[in-house]
This record gives sequence, structure tokens and C-alpha cells, in this order.
Amino acid sequence: MLKNDRVRNGIKLFLDSILLSSAFIFAFMIKFEGDWEKYFRMRYVAHFLVIYIVLNLILKINKKSWRYTNSLDIFNIIMVVTFSNMIYVLAIVFLEIAKFPISLFSLMVIFEMIFLLIGRFAFRVHRTLESMQFGKKNKTERKKALIVGAGEAGEGLLRESLKNPHLKLEIIGVVDDDPKKKNMVLYGKKVLGNRFDIPRLIGEFNIDEVIIAIPSMRSKQIKEVYKLIDTEKVTIKILPSYDEILEGGSFLNQVRDVRVEDLLGRQIIKVNSRNIARGIEGKVIFITGGSGSIGSELSRQIAKYNPKKLINIDLNENSIYFLELELKRKYKDLEIISEIGNVREYEKMEYLFKKYKPEIVFHAAAHKHVPLMEHNPEEAIKNNVFGTKNIIDLADIYNAERFILVSTDKAVNPTNIMGATKRTAELLVEEKNKISKTKFMATRFGNVLGSSGSVIPLFKKLIEEKKNITVTHPEITRYFMTIPEAASLVIEAGTMSKGGEVFILDMGEPVKIMDLAKNLIKLSGLTLGEDIDIEITGLRPGEKLYEELLYDVNSAEKTENKKIFIGKLHDEDEVGNLKYLEELKGILKAHEYEKLKGVMKKVVITFKEPEEVNRKVKYSSIVGSSIEEVRVRKEKLVVS
Repeated sequence: MLKNDRVRNGIKLFLDSILLSSAFIFAFMIKFEGDWEKYFRMRYVAHFLVIYIVLNLILKINKKSWRYTNSLDIFNIIMVVTFSNMIYVLAIVFLEIAKFPISLFSLMVIFEMIFLLIGRFAFRVHRTLESMQFGKKNKTERKKALIVGAGEAGEGLLRESLKNPHLKLEIIGVVDDDPKKKNMVLYGKKVLGNRFDIPRLIGEFNIDEVIIAIPSMRSKQIKEVYKLIDTEKVTIKILPSYDEILEGGSFLNQVRDVRVEDLLGRQIIKVNSRNIARGIEGKVIFITGGSGSIGSELSRQIAKYNPKKLINIDLNENSIYFLELELKRKYKDLEIISEIGNVREYEKMEYLFKKYKPEIVFHAAAHKHVPLMEHNPEEAIKNNVFGTKNIIDLADIYNAERFILVSTDKAVNPTNIMGATKRTAELLVEEKNKISKTKFMATRFGNVLGSSGSVIPLFKKLIEEKKNITVTHPEITRYFMTIPEAASLVIEAGTMSKGGEVFILDMGEPVKIMDLAKNLIKLSGLTLGEDIDIEITGLRPGEKLYEELLYDVNSAEKTENKKIFIGKLHDEDEVGNLKYLEELKGILKAHEYEKLKGVMKKVVITFKEPEEVNRKVKYSSIVGSSIEEVRVRKEKLVVS
């Protein structure tokens, strides 16, 4: 491979030498007309080529692909030609290596640039014509595609399609909502109309695939396009957002299937990278539950900010091992340490605190599955309450700067053991923050898309197996966010907190699980009622029809990040109820697990049975028609 590269680069340098020699001679012919041979000497060309080749190798011009010559490459050519001639002028003046008018150099510079650029342009034209010819021969094997968006990304796709002879797509045309672009021709493809013309164009040209090439397109607009297309017959693809697009990568290689996340109707959260960098760089970081969905993403994002040490703690040896391999490949200079341990085991956790002396602790270790924890309340309490208490106490004893608890919307007015244990963890954070030098805080958010055991992977699995999707109630709703968003919220909370707060993401409107199921079925190219059905199974033990992010929606405060709000953690009555934790310990020791729920209701006074809560008024999250103007929507939910 290396030998082939050297041969290829050598050929390009040889072709450049021929082009420059021709330009050199042509400049003499223009300047001196019929007498040019009297003044021209071949050694003049040789002198110049030596200078050019040395600069070319230094600037690595010959390593640039002629096929993908861009404006930066043109700038580099202009620079190397200009400097080569300047050095040649100095050599003539001071070393007297040639005898011809210095004024000739203006012509030489112009013709050298023109000849080099014509050579590259001719190569591009040849390869493009070759690709088009190949495409015509293989037309029957290619899918017909329509591009949505005539902007920079759409142009990039069209440009790359011309260069790629093996592309299995025949792009028929483009649609764009800008009326000024209608009938415009981009790289030989016409703008055929706007998005509302898509159904007509699909029928007229037998389109097989629609590619949405607008990285900035909002979820609402994606939904509109999506509704216009019969996904049983036509595949929908999309370019990711600008945040996801790989820098310098091919647009074509990054076109992907539309995901359900693209249809959720929320903007991606933006974080203050500078503040995060100041809070993380050079620090020793602990992450409990480090190989879980949130914990592993915390590791990936924190690693970018150059911590002194990153210590992941988890019981799952396989997951934490593979995460360590991944991070070490990507961040070779970062000290990443994996520790196998259980947050319930105080002695092991104390050993780790004493050994590493963490400055920032992210506590993501928790049991999270509602029905499973209803069946195993003792495990939820051991892990989410007493395991959390261990880490809180040790963070205080060993003088950590900050402690960040990963909480959940299920901690607000809980109707299940899992939610009640997470609310107890929040109260422990609040209690310790009052007496400790360490800043303790919590972050609270809704369901995480794609996390292990969450609804979307389960739905996808059922669809793959062609089994009916099960939904517990036709009106059940949940808040959703992506794993990277959840992790970024947790990290930014850790940098902006003064201690004692709970940070909440404005998650927009809650999503009906029924609508989510229908969208996934459509995205899979199946027909509801024919290929697959949705079964209503009834609410599970401890399950709410809706979730809330705040106890007091009117007490929320805005932060620098317009998508993150601060709520109050404390409730004096509840904090006082932590005295019942000793009673819980006694019940756990005596294995009288049937008494646990009763005591948990003493600790968390808002812990109610789901039947009571599901018939009350539903309060939405903090939402707003604009980010600046926060409002609270109140809706009544009538359960038949």
C-alpha cells in the first residue's frame, strides 16, 4: 500500500513537472514571440523544477488527491507557485544563475498556476465522465433516489454521486422549499419542486429512496416529509445533524436510516464546553455504574475534556472491559482505570476512595426497571438507597469537590419502589449538602432512548421477530432524551452547581408510547393491522400513565443553558423522614420484605399507589413556545 502511494505521488509530481515546463516555455514564447529560443535555456526550467519539487514535498502537495481538488488545494498551489518563483528571483539576483528579465516572472506565475489547475480539472472531468458512463451501463441495477434539500449538504451528495461510479443510486432530482431554487440545475440534476411534490414525483419517476439532506431540519419538518411517503414502497434515509456529521467525512457514507429519535420533536441540547472543560480538566473523576448506558456515555464525554484520571466502577466485568478498550484506543494519553466493585460494599468503596481520592463523583449506579423492582423491593433499597448513601458519605469523608447523582423523573410523586428509592437518594443528597464542604447535587430526566431494557430496543426486537408490540395503556406518555443528551446534562450540572440543586432538562412535550410504537412500525416498512398489531396489556405494577419532572412547577429557575432548569430538592418533612432508614435496615436484616413498601411510604411522603395518581390532574414538564418564555401547561387526563 505504501509502495503504491509512493508510485502514485511520484507520477503526480512527474505530471506537475511536465505542466510547469510547458508553462515556463509558453511564458517565454509570449514574451519574446519568434525570438524566444535565443533567450530560453533548458537549465532555467531545471533550476525552477528543483525549487518547486522541494517546496512540493515540504507542503505535501503531491499527496493531495487530484480527484477531490478543492479551494484549499487551489490556495496551496497558488502559494507553492508564488514562493517557488520568489525564491527563483532571489537566486537570479544574488547567485546570477540565469539571465532573463525579472518582469518575465509575472507571466510565468500566471501560466504555471493555469497549467497546474487545468491538469487537475481535466483529471476530474475525465473521472466524472467515466463515472457517468459506468452509471449508464449499470442503470438497471441502481435504485432511483430523490434528494430533499438543495443546500450545501444536498449539493455535496450530488457532487459525490458523480465521483462514485459504484454508487447503487441513480439520483433523479432534488426538491427544496425555497421557491427561488425551483428549476435550478445542480450537477446536472433539476430542482423538481418542494416537499409537497414528493408523492407526485415518487409516482412519476418510480422513486425507490428519499434522502433528507438537510442536517439542520427540525423533527417537525422531518415528520411532515415522513407522512408524505409510503414507507412500504419507498425507503427514507437522512443525513445526521451537523453535530453528528464526521468532520471531513463523505456525505454519502453518513446517510443513514431515519430513526425514531428524529421524529420526537425536540432540539438537541447544547452544552457550554468551556465551562465543562474548566470543571473536568486535570481532575480525578469517579463514575459508579460506569459501564451502564449513562455511565459509559459519561466516560466517553468526560474523556474528551482531559481529566487527570478516569476511574470507572461497575460489577459488569465484560462491559467495563470493552469500554476501557474503546477509550484507550481513542484517548491514548488518558489514564483510564476500571474497578470491579459493588456500591453496596462500603469497605471496597472506601478502599477506592482512599486509593484514588476522587475530586468529582458521578453516581450512576442504580437499579432502574420498575416492574422488576416492584418484585424485588429489597434489591432496589439496598442498591439505590444504601449503596447511594455509601458513596455520598465517602465523598464527604474524602473531601470530593462535587458529587452528582443521576436521578429520574420517576422520583417525582413516585408510584413504585424504584421511584421512591431514587427520591430517597435525592433526599440523602440534600441532607448531606447542608453539612458538607462537598457540593452535592442531582440531575433528573426522563426515559433514555436506546438504553438497555428501554422501550425502543424492546419494540425493535418484537418487530424483528414479527411479534405484536405490547403497550400497557393507549394514553400512557413518557419524556424522552438521547443517551448523549442525558450524559451532557449530568456533566454540565456538575460544573454549574452551587450545591443542593436538582437540574432538569426541558424535554418538551411528552410522547405517547402508542404513537412511538406506530412510528417504529412504519419506519420498519410494515403495515399496522396487516403485518403486525399493537396489543394493550394493562398498566404494570407501580406504573404511572404519565411522569413529572418537578414537584413544584412554579419554582423552576432558568440557568445559563436555556434548556436546563433548576428545581428545589428539599422538603423539610421528607428530609426528617430519613430517620426511618434504620427501620428499613432492620427489615432487610430480618428478610421481612413485605413490610418494605409501608416503611418507604413513611420516608417518601409523596409515594402513592398508581391507581390514586392516574386519576388526578396531569402536569406537564417545563415547556415553552419559545426557549426564553417558560410556561407551565396543565392538562386533565380522564381515565375511562
